[in-house]
Amino acid sequence: MKRFLLIAAFIATAARAGAQNYERNPVCGTDTVIVHSNPKLSGSSYEAFECTKVSKLGVRVELGFNHYRYNPKTRNWLGNHNGPLLGLAIAYGDFSLGVKFKPATVTPRQELVFNGVALTKDATLNPNKIDVDLSYSINFKYNISLEPFIALTSNSFLVINEEELGRQYQIDKTRGLTLGTTLNKYFRLKNFQFFSVFARYGYGFSDFKKTHNSLGAGYGDIVLGVAYKGFIKQTYWKRL
Repeated sequence: MKRFLLIAAFIATAARAGAQNYERNPVCGTDTVIVHSNPKLSGSSYEAFECTKVSKLGVRVELGFNHYRYNPKTRNWLGNHNGPLLGLAIAYGDFSLGVKFKPATVTPRQELVFNGVALTKDATLNPNKIDVDLSYSINFKYNISLEPFIALTSNSFLVINEEELGRQYQIDKTRGLTLGTTLNKYFRLKNFQFFSVFARYGYGFSDFKKTHNSLGAGYGDIVLGVAYKGFIKQTYWKRL
């Protein structure tokens, strides 16, 4: 609960900070051009300025490195381990809706029995996580931003050396909410395209007792990574 209150207070404080700092208003050139709206009709030409503006629609692609810290009961089984991150999000203005795939590979630290089959320390286990998250981008000066997020996390467990062990396992999935925030430092590539270096902290409320009754609930998730974020550029004619 303390972690939840700290995250909620941090998000509430960040939400008062301001808005995105890239130019959203249309930018028009100073030279006029003749636009032919319909070459087959006389009198259909007009003078105009060429203008550009940024679309609200964009995309963000992430590549990162995760470190997970579990509660003691779950840590006794999985340990605190690492894993890669691959994320894809669709941005609309300040909001982003995304999916993050977070695989990992561990060797269990203790033996547990799932549906009558013992999972030993000789197993090679993938405790994979998939996040579906909604975030809000709050931008500051110098292309620094905070992105508070809420996610639904699915935790699945796959034994990849079943054939070697001569056993088949059915390990129940568990789901839960994850809350956190991402700190970004953006570097402008061109127009409305950015490269980002980011750090993220989230706390997952997944209850692993649903997977095995000897496990606990909750874990911390620390991420370091890089990202690309770009918005669509729109061009149109402004009539004089």
